[in-house]
Amino acid sequence: MDKGFLRKIIAAIYVILIIFVELLGFAYSNQEDDTLKENFIDYTSGWIIDGVEVKFPYEAEDKFRISNVLPAVYGDQFLVFKCYYEDVVVYIDGKEVYRSLDHKLFNVSSNVGKKEIHVGMKPEYSGKTIDIDINLQQSLYGAEIYGSVITTRSGYGIYILKSKWLQISIAVILAFFGICESIVAAYYILKRSHILRRLSFEALLYAGFFAILSSMWLMCQTRLLYVIFGNGTGFAILEIIVFLLMPLAFLELVRAVNFRISFWDNVVDGIFSMTILLLFILSLVGILDWGQIVIIGHGIDLLIGALACYYSYTSLKEAKRKSERRIIAIGNLLFLLICLVALAMYINNIDSNYNVIIVVGLIIYISTQVGVIYKRIGIRVEEQEELVQAREFAYTDELTHLTNRRYFYEELKAIEDKELVKDTSVVFLDVNRLKYYNDNYGHDAGDELLRATAECLNGAFEDSSTAIISRIGGDEFVVMLVASETELKRRIDKFNTIAKTWCGKVINGFTASIGVASTRDYPDASAEELCKIADDNMLIDKSKFYSQSGHERRKN
Repeated sequence: MDKGFLRKIIAAIYVILIIFVELLGFAYSNQEDDTLKENFIDYTSGWIIDGVEVKFPYEAEDKFRISNVLPAVYGDQFLVFKCYYEDVVVYIDGKEVYRSLDHKLFNVSSNVGKKEIHVGMKPEYSGKTIDIDINLQQSLYGAEIYGSVITTRSGYGIYILKSKWLQISIAVILAFFGICESIVAAYYILKRSHILRRLSFEALLYAGFFAILSSMWLMCQTRLLYVIFGNGTGFAILEIIVFLLMPLAFLELVRAVNFRISFWDNVVDGIFSMTILLLFILSLVGILDWGQIVIIGHGIDLLIGALACYYSYTSLKEAKRKSERRIIAIGNLLFLLICLVALAMYINNIDSNYNVIIVVGLIIYISTQVGVIYKRIGIRVEEQEELVQAREFAYTDELTHLTNRRYFYEELKAIEDKELVKDTSVVFLDVNRLKYYNDNYGHDAGDELLRATAECLNGAFEDSSTAIISRIGGDEFVVMLVASETELKRRIDKFNTIAKTWCGKVINGFTASIGVASTRDYPDASAEELCKIADDNMLIDKSKFYSQSGHERRKN
């Protein structure tokens, strides 16, 4: 890695830590423990229901009234009553002072965001009785009251900062590294690389997306953004959206790590994606409540978790080195134990830091999986600029700007001792009638034909994340990629269509002889053997072209 870039990363981390320490220092310098307690009052004791004092958390299924006596309060304070509620009415000394309103998004009512009751205080309320008629939500979250405080808005923000410092710290770190991972991964994905290495950087990209989504989810759950900016409904819905997108990013990551890019893997991925999109649409139009799709989202989480376990199991079975088996097994075991701990915390108290435990568990799981794949292919990204430029010159065909024969066969060498990914396919291609154009129109026409072939190959195959496109001889080209039978046929048909309509200074449409070989048909073949089979099939297609066209091969 470039030392200048490394210094910038260290400086950024240093600045983040300084800012966080300053905020934490400010929070702990606040007069929370002052004898007057003007900024913060713990108001969890003294609450009475039907003449009996209750303790928080308190559960109930029916609508009820809960009462208490207010301490000395001030005009800049408000009561925070923590619970998931449907509707609530607050009375002070028998007079109604607060009534909850419907929460709406695009004029569609929803109970989402009803997580806390905020009631403004006045000095004349001091020492008076407060009665709260409340109907708790009967949902996955559980019908319970889990806390109550009296504070100012700044005091409540500081209280959250102090009580949720671990969540906020992890959220900041995840956001920073998620952005860095995404940028680095996107940069290397855009560069030419062989199949396994490119999939590894795709895994890193999705790991970055997952980290960013996890950061947003943790921040929304702290409610700090709501205290600072208001709009509890908006941030509650944002929390739900990222909650549903997190497992989708996780699934894409697991797929890339385990090379799951077959047709059926794409179908399963599409089903999950379309289901989540459908849930969003149904919630926006009011057919489903946002709170309901959270319940469905937990089901999606379980299904994706099971799918990830299956992918990990198959990867564990296929791992040939004991060290890889050990790393995968340890990562899976730690992930399972951490999830069990988080579940126990969630059941015991919904306001616990169970979400932090879940995210930490997922990060451990992701780190072990990505670590294994990088170990497996010996990835190295710490290349000096001079070496990168030398590689560019050494591995690029000067005429077509495709990668050359040296590059392609080094890629084959890099994967020769590895089991080929399912649907690995090799396409050999030889331009028809190159000698005719060279002899009759000059070598400039022949060069134009070769450049046209490269352009058409790029048009048909370049958008595949796994494709290697190389010129390996005078008029011979090769494409290696992972593609289903349907996708491969579609891409070859696209090449033929583009080639027939291609128009240059001399060349007005051309054809090429094509040979294909895939692990679908030759499951035990090595990469080199696939190339030999594809080359033989191309020669058969070449002979068929000349026999059917009537051209003489040596002259035309």
